[in-house]
Amino acid sequence: MSYVSNVAHVEGGSGTLVMPAHSPYDRQMLREHVNMLAGRVPTLTLGVHGVRWTVSRGHSTNSHCTTCTQTMGRLICSRNGDVDTSCLDCAMRPGHHAREKWGNS
Repeated sequence: MSYVSNVAHVEGGSGTLVMPAHSPYDRQMLREHVNMLAGRVPTLTLGVHGVRWTVSRGHSTNSHCTTCTQTMGRLICSRNGDVDTSCLDCAMRPGHHAREKWGNS
């Protein structure tokens, strides 16, 4: 696995959080940190598994993830302004989305 696949970058507020994202435990810790930070800032950038996501607080509790069709919850993830949105769990799932280089906007 590549370095990009094993490390998550969360940018927002006052800095960047860098942490592992390889194991289910790593992704659970990442999920908790993103949830905590999302309560403090309106929008975060999450780079995980080679994909860059914009994470924002949801406005509607009955919106659904376009990937898994489950209720979105309070956080909505989108890629580069895509109309399609994903839940945080789907965004953090390794190998689930088409790869996009971290450096690309």
